[in-house]
Amino acid sequence: MYTIKEVSKMMGISAYTLRYYEKIGLLEFVHRNEKGIRQFDISDILTLNTIHRLKETGMPLQEIKHYLKLIDEGIDSVSERKKIMQAQQKKVEAQIEKLQKALLTINGKLKYYEEAEKTHSLGVCHDERSEFVQQLINGKLK
Repeated sequence: MYTIKEVSKMMGISAYTLRYYEKIGLLEFVHRNEKGIRQFDISDILTLNTIHRLKETGMPLQEIKHYLKLIDEGIDSVSERKKIMQAQQKKVEAQIEKLQKALLTINGKLKYYEEAEKTHSLGVCHDERSEFVQQLINGKLK
């Protein structure tokens, strides 16, 4: 068995967050010893890892709570759980696409600054910038 402090350190989740998760019903499974101290077993840690990873994908806590209830239903809820994961997959893929575009912008700026440093002039990369604006005007970029 592990204490909240040990789990917090192990998972990289604050004890405050773990208490909050328990308060809103995400950690209904956590037991307390005779002194009232929370105790986590391996199964609890695995479930907490699922919660943490789903939260990292941007899934709202209420949806995670629903997902956990479906897990408790066993095989009968597999289709619904699969649909939830497919929907979350689409959201994450959209986030990745957005971040890839942001990274292109950052890389373009870095290239511009590297050229500006080399030539000691801000009058660099005109051709690339003009091409970018044309693509934007023509609707080829969003």
